Amino acid sequence: MSNNRIIKVAGKPLEKLIGVIKKGLGGGNNDSEIKKESDYNTDEPSTASTSFHPNERIQERLIYKETKRQQNLDYINFIAAEQLTQEETVSEEPVEEDWINRFFNIAEDISNEEMQQLWGRILAGEVKKPKSYSLRTLELLKNLSKHEAETFMKFASLAINSNGTSFILNFKNEKLLEEEYGLNFNDRLLLEELGFLTANDLQFRILATQEKQSQLYFVLGKSLVLLEKPSNQPEQQLQVLVFTKIGQELIKLVNATPKMEYIKLLASKLRKEGHSIKHGIILKELANGSVKHTPLVEVPLTEAELKEKEKSKN
Repeated sequence: MSNNRIIKVAGKPLEKLIGVIKKGLGGGNNDSEIKKESDYNTDEPSTASTSFHPNERIQERLIYKETKRQQNLDYINFIAAEQLTQEETVSEEPVEEDWINRFFNIAEDISNEEMQQLWGRILAGEVKKPKSYSLRTLELLKNLSKHEAETFMKFASLAINSNGTSFILNFKNEKLLEEEYGLNFNDRLLLEELGFLTANDLQFRILATQEKQSQLYFVLGKSLVLLEKPSNQPEQQLQVLVFTKIGQELIKLVNATPKMEYIKLLASKLRKEGHSIKHGIILKELANGSVKHTPLVEVPLTEAELKEKEKSKN
C-alpha cells in the first residue's frame, strides 16, 4: 500500500473513476487528484453543553456525521484509485447509475479501515469491468462484520476456478486444510448462512475422454494447474465445496495464492496412470480471457503419494 496521500489523475482508468465518483457524489471533486483523507476536524460533537439552542446542537451533530461520512468515502475512493494505477486500461462500458448510487449510499457508513479497503477494491473492480459486483452482493456486504469477512477470506484464499465454477477441496478428513489453513465446520456453516457457499457437498466432474486426449485448466490465485488426460479415460470426480454466485464475485478481491502443498493436494486428487499434471505462475491476464504464464513444470508428489509409491516397489 502506498504511503502517498494524493494520487494524480492520469490515464483512462483514473479518469473513469473520477467520472463514477462525480456521478455518485455530485460536483465539487478535484478533477486532477484523489486524496487519501480530508483535513477535517473530527472531534466528537459536544454532548455535555446545555448552552446551545437545540437547533444548534442538531446542526453540530449533522456536521460531524456528514464529515465522518465524507472521510469514509475519501479513503475508499483513494483505495480504488490506488488499485487502478496498476491498470493500463479499463472497459469502455459505463458503470450503471443505479449501482453507483447504491455503492456510495452504503460506502459512506463504512468506517472500519479493513472493510474500507475491501470496498475500495470493489469500486476499482466495477470501474475496470462493470457488472463484476451485483447489487445483491453490495447489500450482503453492507452488514458483513470484520470476523465474517475474515472467515470468507480464509476460504476464498483456497478457491480453485475451472470452467466457470469456483470451489475448494472438501476439507473433511483433510489434515492439511484443517491444520494448516484452519478450516472448520462451524466456519463452513457460517459461510453457508451468509450465502457465500452452497449448502451441500458436491462433485466437480472431469469428463471422460474418447479418442482424443483432453486438457483442463485450474486457476488458484496466481497459480495455474494443467491436467492433460489421455484418451479413453473414464470420468473423474472431485469432492468439493462450491462458492455461490455472490461468493464467486468476491473471490476476485482476494490476492492470496495457496501454498504448493495445496496444489500438490489438488494434483493428488487428479492424478491417474498416464495423466500429466503441471503448474506455473500467471504473469498477466490477457484481453481475450487467456493468460500469460511461466513455463509449466510437473507438480511434485505429496508425501502420501511418495510413501505409496515406495510401498509398491517393495
